[in-house]
Amino acid sequence: MTTLKFAIAGASGRMGRMLIETGLNTTDAQLVGALDVASSPAIGSDATAFLGHSSGVTITADVRQGLAQAQVLIDFTR
Repeated sequence: MTTLKFAIAGASGRMGRMLIETGLNTTDAQLVGALDVASSPAIGSDATAFLGHSSGVTITADVRQGLAQAQVLIDFTR
């Protein structure tokens, strides 16, 4: 089985968080990137901090950094 490496745009929003949680509960997917706007207070925090644990994936506004390891971007922004 191949693991799909994904990144989420809008990671600190309500739907972004839902997508992160859903992805983490999928056995063949791995969160590798989390993006948000530079003004977001979540920038620099762990993408799964809202779940009470650490994923090692930091929310960033830097598109290159956020997508560096991703095969797929899920963009749930405007």
